[in-house]
Amino acid sequence: MEDYLSQIIEGLKYALPAAVTGFATYLFLKRFFIHEEKKQILLAKKDLKQYSLPLRLQAYERLAILLERISPARLVNNVLPNSTDKKEYMLQLVYQIESEFEHNLSQQIYVSNKCWEIITTSKNATIFFIRNIAEDEALKNANDLQQTILSKTIENGAPTDVALEFIRNEVSEIL
Repeated sequence: MEDYLSQIIEGLKYALPAAVTGFATYLFLKRFFIHEEKKQILLAKKDLKQYSLPLRLQAYERLAILLERISPARLVNNVLPNSTDKKEYMLQLVYQIESEFEHNLSQQIYVSNKCWEIITTSKNATIFFIRNIAEDEALKNANDLQQTILSKTIENGAPTDVALEFIRNEVSEIL
């Protein structure tokens, strides 16, 4: 029995240091691989930013163009009435706004949620602005509506001005 016990102790003399060395090597390699993985992720993010920045800037440019196109003053200068009916002209303007907006829907993936929310709100406020003016019974035809939209925009500013300012600020933070 003593021989057996001494053999076990002798075996542990060799096995225990090997196990400790193996465990230490395992911990070292695990830490090394985790560090390397983090390093690779950081490098990938850096490369992604390098390629995504131009796309993001292009999206902001396109959204700024959208806001300029749906600005009431510019809109009434670019979309001329097809008839004298003010309701038809109002619908024509709203259609143009919705069309411009739908054309730029994909840009939302490149900008912040807050920015997209402000742009959507601006679009809706512009439509509300035009519809609100069109409800005025004193306006008899499309030309009156066109002139009133233009004068109220000059007087009060465009609903798109806030969104344009937000885009400018967000782009300046990126750069």
